Amino acid sequence: AFFFTMILGIIRVAAALLLVPLTQRHLQPFAHARADAENEVKLILQRIEEDTLKLRDEVENAYTQRCSIETLSQCSRGSFNGCSSVFPNQQCMAADELVVEACGGGGGCNALWDKTTSIVSIPSALAQGKDDNPTDPELIETACYTLLAEDYMRTKYENDEIFWDSYNVQPSWTYFGAHNGLFRKLPGTVDEECGNYDPRLRPWFV
Repeated sequence: AFFFTMILGIIRVAAALLLVPLTQRHLQPFAHARADAENEVKLILQRIEEDTLKLRDEVENAYTQRCSIETLSQCSRGSFNGCSSVFPNQQCMAADELVVEACGGGGGCNALWDKTTSIVSIPSALAQGKDDNPTDPELIETACYTLLAEDYMRTKYENDEIFWDSYNVQPSWTYFGAHNGLFRKLPGTVDEECGNYDPRLRPWFV
């Protein structure tokens, strides 16, 4: 909504410049305002790009540690699943954060999420083990090493809440999709439909 509002504002300024025969002195405030708005949009896009590259670096670094004792120890406590897990710090979503129709559509406890915990999900075709867990060793390994990126994802979300609050916008999830179909995101939320999401089929996946 912010970007559309910004674009509409720039269009209105351009229209004013075309329709009203103002002097150069009168036009200067409009030109400065437009330049400031354009620079702000550029800074926002730059921040998003930098955050994306930082997450990439965190996951790549986690991959190099996939065989370490620490990674194996962390993996022993497992990852939370969006279909069956009870999150350790779950709380009700506010209606201005996200409306989930299946959970009351914004009335009462709109839905549960945990801003401190990431979850993993896999397509149902890959959930062939007990309690819908994967049996493929590579998928299990991916769930283990990507857990190491959770601290970064948690800190990023905390910082995003502060940054986007100045625009009256809720931050987006931080998420990662692997080539083998595993998907990790934070905050952790309960999936509305289990097993239907495959990150490899999303337009953002490269």
